[in-house]
Amino acid sequence: MSETATVRRETFCRVCEPACGLIATVEEGRLVKLEPDRDHPVTQGFACPKGLAGAEIHNDPDRLDHPYQRVNGELVRRTWDESISAVAAKVREIVDRFGPDAVATYAGNPSGFNSLLGTGVPDALRRLGVRRYFNAGTQDCVNKYAGSNAVFGSSYLQPIPDVDHTDFLLLIGSNWRASKASFVSLPAPYKRLMEVAARGGRVVFVNPRITESSDERTGPTIQIRPDTDVYLLAAMLHEIDRSVGFDRVAQSHGKHVAELRECIADYPPERVAEICGVAAPDIAALARDFAAAPSAAVHMSTGVNQGRQGTLAYWLVHMLAFVTGNLDRPGGNVFAPGYYDMGAKGRSDYAAGFVDGDFGRMRAGEIPGGLLPHYILDADEPVRALFVTSGNPLLSLPGEEVLRKAFEALELLVVVDIYPNATSEYADWLLPATDQFERGDLGVSGNTMQLHPWVQFTPPVAEPQHERREEWWIYARLAQELGVKSLLDEDDPEEAKWARLDHMLSGGGITRQELLASPRGLPLGKRLEYGRFLSERIQTPDGKVDCCPEAFGPALGRCAEIFAAMVAEPPDQLRLISRRDSRMHNSWYANVPGMKRGDRTENRLAMHPVDAAERGLAERTRAVVASAWGELEVTVELDDAVRPGVVSMEHGWGVQPGLRLAREKPGVNVNVLMPHGPDSFEALSNQQHMTGVAVSVRPVD
Repeated sequence: MSETATVRRETFCRVCEPACGLIATVEEGRLVKLEPDRDHPVTQGFACPKGLAGAEIHNDPDRLDHPYQRVNGELVRRTWDESISAVAAKVREIVDRFGPDAVATYAGNPSGFNSLLGTGVPDALRRLGVRRYFNAGTQDCVNKYAGSNAVFGSSYLQPIPDVDHTDFLLLIGSNWRASKASFVSLPAPYKRLMEVAARGGRVVFVNPRITESSDERTGPTIQIRPDTDVYLLAAMLHEIDRSVGFDRVAQSHGKHVAELRECIADYPPERVAEICGVAAPDIAALARDFAAAPSAAVHMSTGVNQGRQGTLAYWLVHMLAFVTGNLDRPGGNVFAPGYYDMGAKGRSDYAAGFVDGDFGRMRAGEIPGGLLPHYILDADEPVRALFVTSGNPLLSLPGEEVLRKAFEALELLVVVDIYPNATSEYADWLLPATDQFERGDLGVSGNTMQLHPWVQFTPPVAEPQHERREEWWIYARLAQELGVKSLLDEDDPEEAKWARLDHMLSGGGITRQELLASPRGLPLGKRLEYGRFLSERIQTPDGKVDCCPEAFGPALGRCAEIFAAMVAEPPDQLRLISRRDSRMHNSWYANVPGMKRGDRTENRLAMHPVDAAERGLAERTRAVVASAWGELEVTVELDDAVRPGVVSMEHGWGVQPGLRLAREKPGVNVNVLMPHGPDSFEALSNQQHMTGVAVSVRPVD
């Protein structure tokens, strides 16, 4: 691609699910500006600050531009051929000595928005037998896939709230203004919440903190104690059962309904009120109002996912929609058909998907991220080589100190990324990747999560600078060197790389050529499905919704134990919640000047003024926040939007020596305080415990 003039190209953002349409201004092959695409048929001119900051990331002078090898602590520039050859030789040596389980991979959040990469083991390593893989999903959302797998028979059946038609929208642990509605793909999500309220509908938030999404234009917040959402949901279901009763759809389309009733019988509003920090009459009223609304939808997000019982909470979210008759009807929780039938693809036997390993029972597939250092340091067959792609596990996983020790113990650490990040400080090889605007891509992340289904394809909008290469190419070259099948062995690799995605498109009767001719994407002409999900989409063997999966048995016992432990907690126990910000996106936005303007020089510990005063703390004083896993020195920020007993910190900060702004304004890595190792994850899904962690706060001596 060669450019000599200024051109404007249609493309789309690949930061989160909405995939907002963008206009890229390119001068002489270089991206210089991004703007919202006001003529986009779906996103219609909406784009958030994170998406628009993509131009700053693209042109960041601290980008990783060339392959490097670390030699005696110093980075030495190498050619691609030298790099791939040396990495392949080392991998082959390790596999020959220890077997393929000595090699593991970690894929970060951006890999889920890269249609040619995905989140599993790259083909080059999979063909060698590598099967240990870690990814950011275990810090974020794998509980949702597990929950739907258990209840509906498929991990890819994710009913979304019909925001356009609902009369009552319940949002639990979710901040659409900052996160743009994870697991729902819709533009301008905060505006959509205002529209629900403006037409007379109710929007209710459940969160320990009154977030930016909750105000007089949307709706109020029920300020719950962290990590107790599962008990609130159980109590709501209990109240519905004893007052208005379950909808008859539960009997006609569900199984194990009696077992569900037995589970929720232990958690009436009167019993859970003190634990949840919500009065029993308020819980009962919320339940009855949800059940009585002409239509009601419920959505749960990261604030609950990351707790100790995210999968059980998501199960009860599904049950709340189901037993009130709001699953599969207008204004409720509905299935959004995409261009590819993900439901059938995700079908599996949930109960058969568990394995026993060195660190206890867990789900097969993605290994809990909090076990990565232990697989390197403590496993019977330790990991000796690690490939990290589009990720920064040193800052995004719990246990920074033990991770540093683990990375030092590796025989080979290869980082494929757009930045020399904190993790790459320990890398033997740093390989420069293209960013989202230097590669072609197909919108895949929002498939079956779009309120208004569409699909968009984008060619590269700018030339890859320096020696940056696409991740698929890097791993294909590695495959060649390892002597296994590679895309680069095809007659036309540039065409062959799209074969899987072309197959997906063909399922919807679409071709890439059509998408190329419609650079703003193709609306699919499909609306949300009503009345077909329960009768046609359920993937369990008998076609019934499983209202109380048998495999949940041990977790339900643990649920009761956690409840008893919370009852016994001292009244002044603080719990830490993580939070997102509209100007930050995990650690890969840490070097963007536009995201750290004004006083955003650090991530501070937000505390309720009463909690701070009781501990001798005031605005901007320094404090030590400590958990059973670590401690940090932080700056206190008084915030009466946080309920008493709760403290809050933004994640994604921490020292990254190779990035100038992240080095000058590093903030602190909140994940130092998070649990890691055995028992730090929910075995139902492998989800890490990343919020609602017990902490203490004291003044700095």
